[in-house]
Amino acid sequence: MKNNKVIRSKLFPDLPTKFHFFSVAEVAIILGTSTKSVHEWISQGLLKSFRIGPKSRLIRISYQNLEDFIDSHVGTGEIKFPEENTGKKVDDSSQTRQ
Repeated sequence: MKNNKVIRSKLFPDLPTKFHFFSVAEVAIILGTSTKSVHEWISQGLLKSFRIGPKSRLIRISYQNLEDFIDSHVGTGEIKFPEENTGKKVDDSSQTRQ
């Protein structure tokens, strides 16, 4: 049986998930895609986010907004992720160099 531990904040161990926020990079890691794709989804209005910090430079996505995005877009196939690298080597010997 696996030990499924939930990682909790040491300062706020009982913080509800509605107060969890992710950066663009963290969302990209969670979804297995690039930060560029996450920025595109935000600009298209598919993924709700908000800005914080000096000059509103930091983008954050709430746990609930990420969950809603996954439920409404990822599961339906509406969002296409890049194909994984299959490890096949491309034969470029047929190309001539000039």
